[in-house]
Amino acid sequence: MDDIRSIEQTLSDILAWNQARIKFLPRFLAALFITRTVNLSILVMAFPSRAKEESNYSRLKRFFKFFNLPNAQLSMFVVKMLGIPGPYTLALDLTNWKVGSTNINILMLSIVYQGTGFPDVWDVFPKADNSDTTERETMLVSLRWSGRRIEKIRYGLCSKCSFA
Repeated sequence: MDDIRSIEQTLSDILAWNQARIKFLPRFLAALFITRTVNLSILVMAFPSRAKEESNYSRLKRFFKFFNLPNAQLSMFVVKMLGIPGPYTLALDLTNWKVGSTNINILMLSIVYQGTGFPDVWDVFPKADNSDTTERETMLVSLRWSGRRIEKIRYGLCSKCSFA
């Protein structure tokens, strides 16, 4: 529980969220690490809470239905929790999926630290094509909004595209 309280404190320092969300997120992260799944009905079984599983399930659904996660603030949280020093190595990748007849492309900019990419900023496009220069430039602008200066980038790695 001390780890969860430490994460709550870090979140409170960075995010201007209400206390219920501050308390929710570390417990949700703990359940993700324990279960290694995003299936909500399985996550609730590992949710560290005294509430009933049905209550936690409803809580999870409400969180994802009504709350828009602020990428820039969450990015600052991840960088602070992991102690990732600048300058940053960034990786830009586009993942193409097809669900039924719907194309889903996720353009993701990650911070690479000790061989692992931590998602930083992303956008979802309902198209089958690769990303274009404007979409990639938008990713870099989003990074600037997250409080990190572009000068703190050491390398930019990219698959099927280039940093302009």
